[in-house]
Amino acid sequence: MRRGLYLRLAWDGLRKNQRMSLPYLLTCVCMVAMHYILGFLASPAALALLPRGASSVEMILNLGKYVVLLFSLVFLFYTHSFLIRRRQREFGLYNVLGMGKRNLVRIITWESLITFALALAGGLLAGLAFSKLSELGLVNLLDGKIDYRLRLDAGALVRTAVSYAAIFALIWLSAVIRTARASAVSLMKAESVGEKPPKGNWALAIAGIVLLAAAYWLAVTINNPLDALLWFFVAVLMVIVATYLIMIAGSVRLCRTLQKNKGYYYQPRHFVSVSSMAYRMKRNGAGLASICIIATMVLVMLSSTTCLWFGAEDALYSRYPREINLNVHMNTPAQLGDGNLDRFRDVVGEFAPSHGAAIENVQDFRYINLTGMLAGDTVQCDYTRAGVRASYSDLREIYLISAGDYAAKTGAALSLSDGEVALLVDKMDYDRDSITLAVGDVAHSWRVVSVEEGTLAEPYAGVAVPRVTMIVPNLSAAIEGFELMDEQGMSMAQIVWMYGFDTGLSDDANSRLVYDLEMELAQIPFDGTEETGYRGFDLESRAAGAADFFGTFGALFFIGILLSTVFLVAAVLIIYYKQISEGYEDAKRFDIMQKVGMTRKEIRASISSQLLMVFALPLAFAGLHLAFAFPMIRRLLTLFSLYNVGLFIRTTLVSFAVFAAFYWIVYRMTSGVYYRIVSGVRGERTA
Repeated sequence: MRRGLYLRLAWDGLRKNQRMSLPYLLTCVCMVAMHYILGFLASPAALALLPRGASSVEMILNLGKYVVLLFSLVFLFYTHSFLIRRRQREFGLYNVLGMGKRNLVRIITWESLITFALALAGGLLAGLAFSKLSELGLVNLLDGKIDYRLRLDAGALVRTAVSYAAIFALIWLSAVIRTARASAVSLMKAESVGEKPPKGNWALAIAGIVLLAAAYWLAVTINNPLDALLWFFVAVLMVIVATYLIMIAGSVRLCRTLQKNKGYYYQPRHFVSVSSMAYRMKRNGAGLASICIIATMVLVMLSSTTCLWFGAEDALYSRYPREINLNVHMNTPAQLGDGNLDRFRDVVGEFAPSHGAAIENVQDFRYINLTGMLAGDTVQCDYTRAGVRASYSDLREIYLISAGDYAAKTGAALSLSDGEVALLVDKMDYDRDSITLAVGDVAHSWRVVSVEEGTLAEPYAGVAVPRVTMIVPNLSAAIEGFELMDEQGMSMAQIVWMYGFDTGLSDDANSRLVYDLEMELAQIPFDGTEETGYRGFDLESRAAGAADFFGTFGALFFIGILLSTVFLVAAVLIIYYKQISEGYEDAKRFDIMQKVGMTRKEIRASISSQLLMVFALPLAFAGLHLAFAFPMIRRLLTLFSLYNVGLFIRTTLVSFAVFAAFYWIVYRMTSGVYYRIVSGVRGERTA
């Protein structure tokens, strides 16, 4: 009988508080369904339908699955606190009527079991219902094989059930501890207890502003994509902490300032709204900060992944400038002579036409690539050398190209004497009159005759670190005397001949050509002489590279949409609970104001003033965060060979406009709920 009583009390509690419990349950269902869908899509059966970059897709989907799980843990804890706070008065009443803490724990246990059972059942059913639709969307996005057979992934089901059982167990434990530690009096007064504004408002607000300014400074001053990658997460953490400090402490100070402004404060439109915000500003500020952070996450995710997907073709052509790309690696600069390279040109020239390929748009040139640390005007390429400071910010990619090859490639002839060099710089500035290249104790110096911004982008697309292209009179003389083998026997230089051309063939024909041509090129002997040897070669086709590009970018775009959906649901729920809980808290205040003469029109004006201020703040801050994050994200996109800034600007603006419209709709809907609570039926139940 007792068990039946506790079960009935638990069910009645959830049913009577469905305005609070139902949105929480629906959110749990959404999280469970999303986790199962991602696990289902990462299964071998689903990945087998994808023709492009299946390994990259699997990695990204698994990463997204763990992100959803971690976010579920944090967010469900956060939202459950609203439910518990709303139920504390009811539990306090049970306690006063004779129920002990052990009895209350049993009610909480049954409530947790009911919620978990409904969430898991509903989530898995929704996951099963939408998993096929998600699979079709992903397969269609990546031009895979459409399969209409319905499948169930038992492994994903079990992993989802176990994961969310653990999360609900932790939430239950937290609720039990919270209730067990509270007294009957504190439970009865839990809903009406005001919050004291945090002490040291100015100090916390100033600390938040300084921290936010530092994060913004990092975002706009870092030019090196590798530095951007290293500092991005640091900047994100700084922005999160700063947002909470500013929203909590800064908003308290704002309310205090508005209260001191008698002309503003002592008006029916502002009096109640400002005083009620100041009353609960610590919690109110934390909620606003959470909404702002989630909004920023959605905007960054949508703008960047959308840009990657729609810019995938640009990135592909940047990485693979020709349909067929041959890189032959040499042991010495002497092996870059035309006599040695003609062996490869002859094979390609004879073999490609036999496959119907027209050798067009040819690029044919040589370069030497070294990596070094720049200090002053000297690039030290020996990392093991004492005194060399290894830092990503000082790392430079150095490309040496002869003036003859530069003229053949660009059509611009340069007249360079011995000891002179022309520079092309990318992602950096260079204002020195000379430049020195050092390997160990040997160093060569050149007088800089010209510096231009740019790069011979075709062979170097996708290189993340700053680059210096040195156009020298003679390649062999440029590295003469350098010991290019380090202490581990590894070469510190790449000596490469690049040969690329378009064929006019289909992707499948190009793939077959690469396979057959690779067999032919492998027959060229590894002659060990200084003039006619070579180390090895790489033969790539744009068609083969497209699989990885579109697979990776498509998976990122797909996961961006799914995670944005999860985060949007979270933002809506936070806004909804914020409006509901604050509506019940403000109902008595507005009731008193009505008794002393405040009209419903004035109540609506006061509510509009409060909600507009509260809702506009997170959106404005999210837009500000996005604007300052733009330069850093743009540099991170170059790691994916994406340099189309115009496209990123457009996707960012569209993402913000769409989110702002959605945010406004949520504002209108939830503000209506708030208004009905505070100005509606005075006798409305609040328990």
